[in-house]
Amino acid sequence: MTGAMSSNEFGGTLLRWLSESRSGKASALRDGVRSQAQAWGLELKEYADWDWMRKAAALGFIDVDLRADLWSVAPPVLTRLPHADGLALLTGARTAQISKRIEEAAQEWMELITVPHRPEAGEAPLPDTLLFQYEDLRTLQEAAEFLGARYVPCAALQLMELLPQAALGPESAPPGGSTANTLEKYELRLQRFVPVERDDEDGLYRWRGADYARLTRVRRNGVFHAVERETGIYLELARHRTGVMHWQPESGNGRVGIGRLLVDRYAPLPALHERVTVLCSGFPPSVGKQKQTRAYDNVPRALAEAIAASLQQNLETMPRPVAATGGRAK
Repeated sequence: MTGAMSSNEFGGTLLRWLSESRSGKASALRDGVRSQAQAWGLELKEYADWDWMRKAAALGFIDVDLRADLWSVAPPVLTRLPHADGLALLTGARTAQISKRIEEAAQEWMELITVPHRPEAGEAPLPDTLLFQYEDLRTLQEAAEFLGARYVPCAALQLMELLPQAALGPESAPPGGSTANTLEKYELRLQRFVPVERDDEDGLYRWRGADYARLTRVRRNGVFHAVERETGIYLELARHRTGVMHWQPESGNGRVGIGRLLVDRYAPLPALHERVTVLCSGFPPSVGKQKQTRAYDNVPRALAEAIAASLQQNLETMPRPVAATGGRAK
């Protein structure tokens, strides 16, 4: 592989390798993303390797367990997008055999829409999004069988039923004396962790453990609780009654129940919540012009409300955008 090859092939090539390898260490995958980018002549920004893994997991290509330092490729799935007028998404593994069948079907009978990922500067390109246009469910089920994929009626809406409530985890030991120089506390006003000397106030903390792994803990009434970083941030937002979620209905006729979910960028969604929203469209979230929000498209209002409620957020509904008139802008 060389930098002369199209960077759009980067994500597909990496997904092919993951699909054939099936599983491995998450730390090795992060190193692999960066080394492959170097081989392709791509200059990645800091944490771009982790960002690629997070987005690939949200898109349903892989599953990642950072605590166990493991990744595994997800099984191939063909699933309908919610309220998307006959569009289905193919996600999960793309082995050489599956890719060959996709190519055969696209040449003979399947309406395939291939949408390349358009990364920002310094990002590692993701695999192409593959959308199938279908007329009836029987055709979709037959397509899944031909491709060797599992048919799921609508993964986004099914996963919505599994969203966990943001809550304190099990009690945990407080920071030890050896962690004092790595102790940080999340400051909501600054929207980031900052170094602190003591842990004598309730809040969200993180520090390096004995094995140098970064531990995130919530302190409530003097007791520390284990928590994932993203969930911990939402617990802090709830404690300070701070809202970070907005939903805006689409302007098209008959689409009032579908819209765009906007989430403040400093409050990333937990992994399952991120996957639910991403599988509404098959695309990773876009970033606003001021880079202050992440926008998820084609999200039903009911799903947006379920996400907000599970994260102790009050969803703010924005006005419906004014439809374009077709006239020339002045």
